Amino acid sequence: MRPDLQQEFNGGVTTKSHAGLIASLERRLGLPIEFRVCEMPIIISSEFASEMSTAAQEIIEECLSAENLERSATTLQSRYSVRNEAARPLFSVVDFAVTVNDSGAYVPRLIELQGFPSLFGYQWMLAQEFMRHYGLSTVTPFLSGLDESSYADLLRSAIFADCDPREVALVEIDPEKQKTRPDFSAMRELIGLQTVNIRQVKKSGKGLVWIDADGQTRPLRRIFNRAIIDELDDLGVDLSFSWNDDLEVEWAGHPNWYFRISKFLLPYLRHHTVPRCVRVSDASESVLQDLDAYVLKPLYAFAGKGVNVRPTLADLEAVPAHERSEWILQERVQYAPCVPTPEGSNYVEIRIMLVWPDEQPRPVPVMTLARTGRGALMGARYNVIPWTGSSGCLIAG
Repeated sequence: MRPDLQQEFNGGVTTKSHAGLIASLERRLGLPIEFRVCEMPIIISSEFASEMSTAAQEIIEECLSAENLERSATTLQSRYSVRNEAARPLFSVVDFAVTVNDSGAYVPRLIELQGFPSLFGYQWMLAQEFMRHYGLSTVTPFLSGLDESSYADLLRSAIFADCDPREVALVEIDPEKQKTRPDFSAMRELIGLQTVNIRQVKKSGKGLVWIDADGQTRPLRRIFNRAIIDELDDLGVDLSFSWNDDLEVEWAGHPNWYFRISKFLLPYLRHHTVPRCVRVSDASESVLQDLDAYVLKPLYAFAGKGVNVRPTLADLEAVPAHERSEWILQERVQYAPCVPTPEGSNYVEIRIMLVWPDEQPRPVPVMTLARTGRGALMGARYNVIPWTGSSGCLIAG
């Protein structure tokens, strides 16, 4: 962490400058941002960025061990199991809390992970606006030595591959209603990626097509999937195709990895950044007697939904017996008050976003997402007061 540079940056922020930043972002996006954007980026050292990047790579690789692949195969429910699974996740994310060790040094501790894309476009645009608005030229939002050009090239190659970009789309459920829709607009600006509502995707023979705004039928050869199964189920969306159909379609990020790399694997990971974790169905008496040391989480919910930071025995008993393997108890992580603000010191959670092209031997960390606040949960929906909310990291040498 770089509290010296953080304080220097924060000293130049005014209500007017922050409003100008938001206005500029929304003009570029062509739509309002429906979550709180923090007044500041999180400024970190290149050494800490490298530490988190390496840890994220190692954790994703551990998820692909023979033992963990065998374990995660049980997550692939028949109606959601997609054919022609890729050998590894094209996109993945790893979320770390910033904590302090016994020596007083800042260290990352794993909070969550997913084999699923994140806000690759919006975080790029947010970083651009922070740097342009405040005249920052000696920091970078990129990891792995990437820059503006190579970052866009990497995403373009990963998402489009060899397909005609007109036959590739970001597919989401009711994208105009999603809080993440600023990312869809940013991805169009960054690499020219179109967005398609999954309700408009139809099966045609062994292929998929979509109906555009003019009523024209267009082929869909490759899908950058952002539709989350939980939400499709909650909304009762009736698709014209089944996930396990034998489809002649490519996936820019195979859907099976959403299940395989998830909180399901947390009890089995042994990386030094991973806190102790156990499924509720496997909780020992010693764990149950020490619930104050744990957080209760559902396996597949997202954006902090269902998280109970102060579980009781009554909360665990309220989970039906047949569902207890779908909930975990994760050792409580003590966030460090490591980000100075005019309102006090904030906690922060930093997401490392990775892309794993076929030609690369290891997943490539590319960009960050940050959430900061002073409460028990770091999600943007829980941090809506000044100097809290959604942000990203800028890396100083």
